[in-house]
Amino acid sequence: MIRHLNADISFCELDGRLFFLDIQNDRYFQLSRALERSLLSYLEDPDDAGADIGGLVKRNLIPLTTAAGCDGAATDLAIPNESAIEMPYPDRRVPFDAVRDIFLVVAMTRWQLKVRRLKPILQALSDYRNNRTSPLVRDQAKLRQHLSEAAIAFNRARPYVPIEMSCLIDSLSMVRFLAKRGLHAHLVMGVACDPFSAHAWVQHGPLVLNETVGTAQAHVPIRVI
Repeated sequence: MIRHLNADISFCELDGRLFFLDIQNDRYFQLSRALERSLLSYLEDPDDAGADIGGLVKRNLIPLTTAAGCDGAATDLAIPNESAIEMPYPDRRVPFDAVRDIFLVVAMTRWQLKVRRLKPILQALSDYRNNRTSPLVRDQAKLRQHLSEAAIAFNRARPYVPIEMSCLIDSLSMVRFLAKRGLHAHLVMGVACDPFSAHAWVQHGPLVLNETVGTAQAHVPIRVI
């Protein structure tokens, strides 16, 4: 389960340890086991006057709010059980306007990641998607079909864009590409350990749009936009 300390820092539990993502400072981090225990005790009973929270205060980890924050972050996410890239689809030609949009959005996203911090990028993406789409659609079957078709077009054209492929670049780009077409999907950021790795993918309900079910399930979500 994803939990939020404030608008910038979210965390999850994996194999008995806590992993944190700070989108303001573009970093993943962990705490010592002693600080983990202090944080969990504080979250369980924040009014405990005898709690030792000095280390948490020093690291700015005392939560100001339990809300998801102002960047559109979500906490509820269905367990992935289907993948658009693992479904059979006819080998259709990707329309030129889609290829153009994919090239432009990938180039823009890579530039943003080079010159801006993650927090304003995520905020802008959330605002753009929410202005162009609605997560409440009556005909979910039709929406899933359109999402899958658009995602397949993106996945097929993406390797031809002369920019290095990256899960974060590609997932940010896909969410924006889909939103331009009125299709609502979530960016999911997850972590795995032994060894530690971070990953990002795009998901709508239990349907993963640019990753396999196995890879998505191998990572524990730490933030959902």
